[in-house]
Amino acid sequence: MTRQWISRAEALERLDVKPQTLYAYVSRQRIAAKSDPDHPRKSLYSLDDVERLSGRSDHTHATPASRPAPNIISSGNPARGEASIDSEISITFQGRHYYRGQDSLVLAETENFEPVATLLWQSDNSNLFGPLKPRPDVNFPGGPRARVMAMLSRRLEEEAMQEILPERDLELEAAGLLNELIDSVTNGGPRLFFHQRLARGWKVNDPRDIDLIRRILILSADTELDEATLAVRVSAATQGPLANSIMAGFATLMGPKLGGRISRAEAYVTQVRRHGNPELVAKTYLNQGLELPGFEAGTASSEKQRAESLMAAAPHMGNDLKTILQVGEDLTGRPAGFSLAVALLGRHLDLPKEAPFTLYGLGRSAGWLAHAIEQIASKSAPKARLRYIGKHPLNP
Repeated sequence: MTRQWISRAEALERLDVKPQTLYAYVSRQRIAAKSDPDHPRKSLYSLDDVERLSGRSDHTHATPASRPAPNIISSGNPARGEASIDSEISITFQGRHYYRGQDSLVLAETENFEPVATLLWQSDNSNLFGPLKPRPDVNFPGGPRARVMAMLSRRLEEEAMQEILPERDLELEAAGLLNELIDSVTNGGPRLFFHQRLARGWKVNDPRDIDLIRRILILSADTELDEATLAVRVSAATQGPLANSIMAGFATLMGPKLGGRISRAEAYVTQVRRHGNPELVAKTYLNQGLELPGFEAGTASSEKQRAESLMAAAPHMGNDLKTILQVGEDLTGRPAGFSLAVALLGRHLDLPKEAPFTLYGLGRSAGWLAHAIEQIASKSAPKARLRYIGKHPLNP
C-alpha cells in the first residue's frame, strides 16, 4: 500500500496540536516525515501516522475528547523566579539538537546557512537574501568582534523607535540585519553565500576549509535556552528594532560563562602551540585545580555531538591541533566541547584573533533573530517573579 502524505497545516489541524508537538512526534519517530518535493524546505507527514495518533482510522474528524493528550517535550516545570517561555524554534532530544524538528547535524551536512536561517524564522520566502545589496559604508575599524558591535551601534541609532509599529516585515528586517552583520566582518564584497563571504574576507581558500566555516555557522545557530537567548527575548518584548535584540545577545555572549569559553579555548590552543608540549600545558592547568578549556564538566551532550561533527569534517587539520584534542580527552576522560572545536578550527584556518568567537556569534544570530521574531509576534514578555530576600523596611 502506498503511503499518503499531507502538509504541515493539515497535520496540525487533524491532530489539533501545536507545531512543537508535531515536531516532537516526528523526533520520537511516531510520525514519519519527508521533504516536500515541490517545496524542499517544507515537510510532508504520513497520513496514516497522523490518523493513528489522532485516534481516527476512518479519516473523519474526531472529537477533542477522543484525542490523546499531546506529548509536549519540555525541560520541566520552572522553579520559582525562573522565566517561563513557550517556543517552537528548537529543542534537544535524546542528546541531539533540532531546529524546527530538523536535526542540526544533518542540516550541517546538507544545507547552507541561509536556508537554515530561513527555516528558523519559519519563512515561506525562499529568496529572502537574494535581493539584498551591500551598504557602501561597511568598513569598520578593529577586529571582528569590534566591527560587529560598531555596526550594531549604528543600526541602533538609525532605527530608534518611539512608537510600536503595527506592520513590520520581521523576516526581511532579520535578513537585512544578518546580511549587514556579515558585511561588517568582511567589509562587503561579492554577494556570495555567507560562509563564502567570510572565507573570502579571512583569506581562506581551501574548499574543505570554506566548508568548515559553513558548518560552524549552522551548528552554532541555536542552542538550549541560555542567558544570551533570554536577553534577546527580553529585548524583543519591548517591540523595538531587531538590532536591539542582537546587540543584547552579543553583549551577553561576551560574558565568561558563554562566549568566554571560546575565548579561553582559543587562548589555550595558542598557549599550547607556543609551548610545544600539549601534555605538560594540560597537566599544569589540572594541577592548579583549573578546568581544561573545552573539557568543562557539565557540558551538554548535544554540544559534544556538535564538536564531534565538526572534528569529523576536518581530517586534514594539523597533527599538532589533533594532539591538543587527544591529550585533553585522555587526561580528563571527557570528549571535547563545541568551544574547543571552534577554537581548534580557528587556528587551523588561521583566523584573526576573536574571529572564532565572532563566527560563533554570527551563527547564533540566526537563532537569536528567530527568538526575537517569535517574541515580538507573541506580543507578550517573558514573565519572571523577583522574590525579595533582603532586610525588612521596618526592621533595618
